[in-house]
Amino acid sequence: MAVYNVLLYRFPERFQEVRLGLLARPPFVTDAASRPGEFFHRLEMTHFRMLILHLPDEVMQFTQLLPLIRGEGRPSARCILIVLSPPRHMDEFRPHLGKGVNALVSLEAPAADLETAIARQVEVAPRVEARVIARIQAKLTVGTTKLLCRTANLSTSGMFLELNRKLPVGSDFAFDLALPGVKDPVSGTGTIARHGDPEREGRDGMGAAFTSFRAGGGAVLKEFLARKIREI
Repeated sequence: MAVYNVLLYRFPERFQEVRLGLLARPPFVTDAASRPGEFFHRLEMTHFRMLILHLPDEVMQFTQLLPLIRGEGRPSARCILIVLSPPRHMDEFRPHLGKGVNALVSLEAPAADLETAIARQVEVAPRVEARVIARIQAKLTVGTTKLLCRTANLSTSGMFLELNRKLPVGSDFAFDLALPGVKDPVSGTGTIARHGDPEREGRDGMGAAFTSFRAGGGAVLKEFLARKIREI
């Protein structure tokens, strides 16, 4: 599959697990901008196959922005355009679906909705298909601190950790997962992608993305998840 250069504008923290999971894997190569000046500079200089924009923006009006993206001769005129919007503003963008906007995702939607929207556009498998509810004992090492917790769900690219203590988003850690029926723990490293919302999700904790596995642990985890899915 061809490489998909992706530009993220004001990408929200609550979807960081998508950025560190699905969008961190081939065929995606991701860039990001947090201010209009950065965004327009990248848009002028690079051909992007996908834009994911957090709108509305106080500086950029969408009706003025769309021609700058789709205008004839623009580098990314034929890109996939996904808009992330608060629910109260969704009606502003719905008329543009199929008319410049390829997909619209609410900021209050689960991360899986954004993954699915991306996957539908580029025909790749979303991570959500490999996610299972699994309460697995996890041992974390953050610097010199060791923590013991459980997972609430688990996937090939990350996990949700039930832990009252909040680690800052972006924190790196080492982990050991004791998988039932697997002799040795699956070990590797990860990073905290987001903090859970107890009111919305009904649980407290943190979403984490895997960044590496040791000694074939990724393959062991994939087989464990496939076995769990067959049991459902």
